[in-house]
Amino acid sequence: MKILDLFCGAGGFFHGFSSLSKGSHLAIDIDEHAIETYRLNHPNAKTLQTDINNIHSQQIEEELGGTPDIIIASPPCEEFSKANPDSRGSTADRIYGEGTAKLLLDAIRIIGDFAPKAFVIENVAALLLDGGKEIIKREFERVDIDNVEFNLIRAHQHGNPSKRLRVFISNIRIKPPRRNPPTVMETIGDLPSLDINEIFNPGQIFPNHEIYHLSDDKMKSVRKTRWGQGAKHFRVSKRRSLPNWVRLFPDRLATSINGLSRYVHPYEHRLLSVREHARLMSYPDSFVFVGSKDSQYNQVGESVPPLVSYLIAQEVRAHIE
Repeated sequence: MKILDLFCGAGGFFHGFSSLSKGSHLAIDIDEHAIETYRLNHPNAKTLQTDINNIHSQQIEEELGGTPDIIIASPPCEEFSKANPDSRGSTADRIYGEGTAKLLLDAIRIIGDFAPKAFVIENVAALLLDGGKEIIKREFERVDIDNVEFNLIRAHQHGNPSKRLRVFISNIRIKPPRRNPPTVMETIGDLPSLDINEIFNPGQIFPNHEIYHLSDDKMKSVRKTRWGQGAKHFRVSKRRSLPNWVRLFPDRLATSINGLSRYVHPYEHRLLSVREHARLMSYPDSFVFVGSKDSQYNQVGESVPPLVSYLIAQEVRAHIE
């Protein structure tokens, strides 16, 4: 089956679909570091680094060598994030405005052009509020697609090591099986320590498992931080701020891993490594991230957990077969 991966990021969403494509798929994103990561981990993929707003479906068909059977997409959702201080205005203003939220319309446009056997769009659940659900239905009707399902999936209810609520908009009902998630230390506890004593006695090497160096004043804040508390805060409005650099509880589920957040190790006085973030998002250790350190963190936090993508892919396979 031919698969089109829009707003592909590092490739977490496609990871679960890889067994369905057999190398016949096209991935598109504007982020050069994310595309580089994608190519490294999915070497058989055709990739395009471009603005999807400017791409025509005919070019996609030429690059893919035919029309896609499956389309997956993760358009940007920053304008609907509660952590975004610029997250204001109505849902309609954001979707039809000049920000990145309007890229959702490009995903719908391309899906309408190809009418694939299955499509799945991932986004934040807040997209459905304030009339968002009705807007999305109306936009799909414009491209002659009437069957649209809104599947709310809480990743941790299906075994993902961290919390993550997302809506998956598709032409099929998605209801993956439930499974209890592991705790933080059950997930990352076997990785080599990165405290000062271990740095000079390195053991097994894990990709992206490196110390994130902090200034002395930031280290003082980290050392004082207790489980569940944040060493930093960032303001999202005049009256509201959110904690960041939260020290995770060792025996609990991790909170949501996102692009801007960093977390403090339960026992060591340091930020989690990119590999630890990736483990908490169900990435295998064989999946390597490239680019700047901050870009790597963002690639992990802005992706679909591979475990969730695999479960969705099984639902899509069953629907098509």
